[in-house]
Amino acid sequence: MKGTLKPPIIPEDEKSPLVQELLAFIEQQASIIQHLIEEIQKLKDEIARLKNQPPRPDIKPSSLGKKKKGKSKTSKGQRPGSKKRHKTAKLKIHETKPIEPEHIPDGSEFRYYKPFVVQDLKIEAHNIR
Repeated sequence: MKGTLKPPIIPEDEKSPLVQELLAFIEQQASIIQHLIEEIQKLKDEIARLKNQPPRPDIKPSSLGKKKKGKSKTSKGQRPGSKKRHKTAKLKIHETKPIEPEHIPDGSEFRYYKPFVVQDLKIEAHNIR
């Protein structure tokens, strides 16, 4: 009930003392009604709080027609100093061996190898006297 009723606009020369009193009375009633609406909403919120119900959601007005005043997306969403790097870039490679595919369909042709790194854990006995 956000919209308020507005009395018709009456020219000054047509306003009699009775009309002026009625307009003042209407304005006074409108302010009282607005105050009562706010008080009722506060009481409803208090009842919901006492019943452990979720509070009334705070819904923001639509921003479809407005332009956002934020950062441009030219930075690709990365933070400064967080350059991409391979996790295996500094890894020492001990052995390189190509693995041939097991089943090659007839009529297929070789395009390229796709390298990947497998990290293993090697456990050996190491005795010291």
